[in-house]
Amino acid sequence: MKRINYLFITLLLAACSKTDKQLISEAETMIGSNADSALCLLNKVEDATHLSGEWKARYWLATAEAHIGSYQSLSEDSLVLYAIDYYQDKDSAMLCKAHALASSYYWWRDSFDKSKDMMRLSLDESRRAGDRTGTISKLRSLARMESLEGNLEGLKRYTEEVVKLDGGDKNQAKLLNSLAIEYFYHGNYDAAIATMERIVAYRDTAADSIYIWNDVMRNYADMLIAMGQLDKGIKMHEYLLDHYRHSTVLEDNQIGALFSLSHAWLLKGDKQKARQYMDMVDEEKATDATRFCMMAHRMVLNYATTGRYDMTEIAEYANNKRDSREKSEAVVEAKEWSMHNLRDHELMLTVSRQRQLIFFLILTLALMGIIFGLSVLAQKRKKLLAKQEEELKLLNEQLKSLQTVRKETPVATAEQAAPARITLTGSTSDTLALDVSNLIYIEAVGNYVKVYQLLNEKIKTDMLRATSKLIEEQLAAYPMMVRCHRAFIVNLDQVEQIISRAGTTQLIMKYSHDAVPVSRSNMAQIKAAIKDLL
Repeated sequence: MKRINYLFITLLLAACSKTDKQLISEAETMIGSNADSALCLLNKVEDATHLSGEWKARYWLATAEAHIGSYQSLSEDSLVLYAIDYYQDKDSAMLCKAHALASSYYWWRDSFDKSKDMMRLSLDESRRAGDRTGTISKLRSLARMESLEGNLEGLKRYTEEVVKLDGGDKNQAKLLNSLAIEYFYHGNYDAAIATMERIVAYRDTAADSIYIWNDVMRNYADMLIAMGQLDKGIKMHEYLLDHYRHSTVLEDNQIGALFSLSHAWLLKGDKQKARQYMDMVDEEKATDATRFCMMAHRMVLNYATTGRYDMTEIAEYANNKRDSREKSEAVVEAKEWSMHNLRDHELMLTVSRQRQLIFFLILTLALMGIIFGLSVLAQKRKKLLAKQEEELKLLNEQLKSLQTVRKETPVATAEQAAPARITLTGSTSDTLALDVSNLIYIEAVGNYVKVYQLLNEKIKTDMLRATSKLIEEQLAAYPMMVRCHRAFIVNLDQVEQIISRAGTTQLIMKYSHDAVPVSRSNMAQIKAAIKDLL
């Protein structure tokens, strides 16, 4: 029984809920594909401070990665900094990851210097580990950071390192394009042109060939126009326009080329050519930003040809965009409100589930306690019954021995002095004469006693108006006559067996086979009588 209880407790505790470690492991597997769901799982971890060192570090890293994956800022840097401290000199891969996540956190918080410092530490870990892919990824990140800050020297250094490691045709066009633009903004036109030429050299073989045709070469042509090399810029745009017309992938890019050509011809002073290219633009396919630029260009073009400004189209577009933005903001606000309510609802469900779990756990433990208590009582009762059976067995043996001895040997002197026949006298003038040896038992019935005796091998009963106490006093000279109950006096010579039935002790009488009850208070009296007679 004890083993079953222990097994039940173990299974119950194992099945109650997922452990914090299981939640963290599941979240780690789904961060890449579903960061929001991973974050929900991590929010179910009740108290991360109670986790062991490794699991606490994994929890903080997973939480940081899930926040970044769902475009949410972390609340504090202690999350990833704890992981950095833990993995120091333990696991270079996890340390590298922790530094990268810390860099993302600081970037979100506009702490750009700290962000770059953390990314450099992550880069150092990748280099020490010989992780070429990780090293290139970290260099790319640092180059983007330098580009966003407008730091030409930093962008140049990291871009050149990436190209040196990975080659110029391995999706490096974006980095080189950013570098060329920075050169242009810093007035270093020769370096800008040289960098653009490096990219264009891989336009048909690079892994990001489409990006080169779509963005880099257009930027190059616009850069030439901005530097005053109008003919060269126009020639490149016309070349691009012809390429786009014959491409099934880039055919929608004709809009940008046409718009740039119109702008270039206007700068050159050819209003007719500028109008010609502008009329070829399909504005329905243009993006919002391009459409606004084209409206502004058309307004300038109209002014150049007619001498009048007409801002009606731009005003209508701006009003429509404002209405659209307000609607979008309302939708976003409603969505955020819904998400907030949903999170509150999920939190309430989580709390409710936890309460239910605690209730069922307490209920189960209470039931187990009751079962355990009942099992203990059952064991005690079993032992008690076994002890009673042993006592009854011994008592029956003593009773048999007594009855055998009384048949084979003379009885005690005190009993010899008592007559073999006795006349029982009631509370009135009633009397009953009988042989004591034939007396089986006497039962009290109201104001009478019922006397059972063996007469001519048959059971005969007689009623005598008297109390059992009065009759007991008259039988005091006969030690075999013993009170077993407040309503019964039995002859031990006539007891066939002592049994226990339904929790009570009974005397099975000879001849009549009646079951006479024995009260607990009189059981000791019977035992003493048998012992004394023996």
